[in-house]
Amino acid sequence: MKKQKIWANYDSQNGKYLGFYPEEQYSIEKVPIPYIELNSEEWEQAYQNAQGVYRVINGSHSLYVNTAEEQAAIDLRRIKSQRTILLKESDWVVLPHSPVTGSKLEEWVTYRQELRDVTNQTPPYVLPTKPE
Repeated sequence: MKKQKIWANYDSQNGKYLGFYPEEQYSIEKVPIPYIELNSEEWEQAYQNAQGVYRVINGSHSLYVNTAEEQAAIDLRRIKSQRTILLKESDWVVLPHSPVTGSKLEEWVTYRQELRDVTNQTPPYVLPTKPE
């Protein structure tokens, strides 16, 4: 059985994979440059590469470790996304016709402010505890 060739196009600046081109569907002439050929294990790794862990470095499929600066940016984006979700989920509490009042309302107001302030922390970020 003939082994299938899989070509992968990548960004020449950062090495991130941009597309995959199996030989059975694409001729080499149709593959965008730059590209490398991947074996089936490398293709599987690159294809399931949601975190950008695998990249092309010096023309080879490689495990990529984020720099501290890159990881800090990823962590910040992640915490901002979580914060946005939690704020949206608790919007109802501060609306004029909310059934939450008094000290319980103050707990929610404090919680929401702590969510907004979470990015002022020095990583690792810690989300506040949601009131009951």
